[in-house]
Amino acid sequence: MKNKTASEEFNSSKKEKLPRIKKIIFLLAALIGAVFVWLYAIGYDSTLFERSFNGIEVVIEGEDALREAKGYTLAEGQKFSTITVVAKGKRNELNALSTDDFRAVVDLSQAETAGEQTLKITVYSPNGIEVVGQSSETVSVFVDEFTQRNELISVSVDIGDKYVMSEGISFVTATANPLSVLVSGPSSVLDTIESAHVDFNLDGYEIKENIYGYGEIKLRDKYGNEIDNKYVTVSETTAYVSIIVTKEKVLPVRVVFTGGVFDPKDVTVRQSVQYVTVYGAPNALLPLDELVLEIDETTVDGSKTFEYSVGGMLPQGVTNESGVSKITVEVILPKLSVRTYTVSRENINIINLPEGSTFQILNDVDIRLIGEREAFAAIDRKLITAEVDYNRIIVAPNGTYLAIATISLGTDYPGIYIHNADYKVNFTVQEAVVED
Repeated sequence: MKNKTASEEFNSSKKEKLPRIKKIIFLLAALIGAVFVWLYAIGYDSTLFERSFNGIEVVIEGEDALREAKGYTLAEGQKFSTITVVAKGKRNELNALSTDDFRAVVDLSQAETAGEQTLKITVYSPNGIEVVGQSSETVSVFVDEFTQRNELISVSVDIGDKYVMSEGISFVTATANPLSVLVSGPSSVLDTIESAHVDFNLDGYEIKENIYGYGEIKLRDKYGNEIDNKYVTVSETTAYVSIIVTKEKVLPVRVVFTGGVFDPKDVTVRQSVQYVTVYGAPNALLPLDELVLEIDETTVDGSKTFEYSVGGMLPQGVTNESGVSKITVEVILPKLSVRTYTVSRENINIINLPEGSTFQILNDVDIRLIGEREAFAAIDRKLITAEVDYNRIIVAPNGTYLAIATISLGTDYPGIYIHNADYKVNFTVQEAVVED
């Protein structure tokens, strides 16, 4: 085999390198062309992209138009969440946008009725940008004519029925203070309000006396359903409740002698009523255990009938419910001897006379003594005296003085008493003479 010369080897190597360089140059040119094509597509062709924009605030418009058309306004205190919008457009244009370039608008003038309703959210975007999605399509709003009830709503009390009444106790009234409240809010809701109530729970109570406390005021419709609307306000949220009760009590009627002569068991006593039924506040009835009829038996001569008004004997706050307004008591003393004794003028004295004055008694006084026949044998007439108080005189038409005397037997005589009557004494008084 013939060996290659050095010149041939050089030419052969040169031929192999030329195609390789051409390949490299071709690849670089293709790469550069692809880059120019990509840049052109980005900036100038019609390829569209999507991008999300978060935190776009929902704006309410058209309230003035709604007020003019229907008289409705947006309820205060309503808050609306922001939404997320998906926009479509050229990449370079989307990249130049921010959240502030979008507006999410609710047209309040589109509301047809009063109350809570759903309205559409319309999103406005810059020219050339299309909105292809949004996190919320609608929003809930509350519109109405907001006013106050012209009339005041009365407040009643609901006490329930899960309580225990003590014996003799019954309800009289359950009242609340204030007696009325003023309600403000949407007309469509206010028109359904029938009344305002105070729920005062008596569950577990044993009712023995009046109860007081606070209760929450709630509004109800004509069906008794509670009205709970966050746009309705009440002038008072609580009321002071007074549960007033009354108690029935049966009082025995008892006769008591005050003259100190007889005991009722030794005297015939006939009373028309034995028991009286009364009603009143529990604390007013607490000290009442019986109805006592006091009688001075020394005013009785053989027999006498006394009459009492039941209402007049009851304390304030207690009423008579027995159906009997008067009680009569007939007192019949045992068969006793009645004797008359005369107190002579010499045995009548006047006390509390002005200093230096003198008096003259104008009449004797006849008194009546009542007692057992045998007891009169011990009486000493000389010891019987009478006494008149000058401070209690009455001036008679003829200028003399008149007073009621107090009688004294001088000592105690068991079984004998003075008949309690007005023993009158007439007398004159000579004032002291003062010399110049």
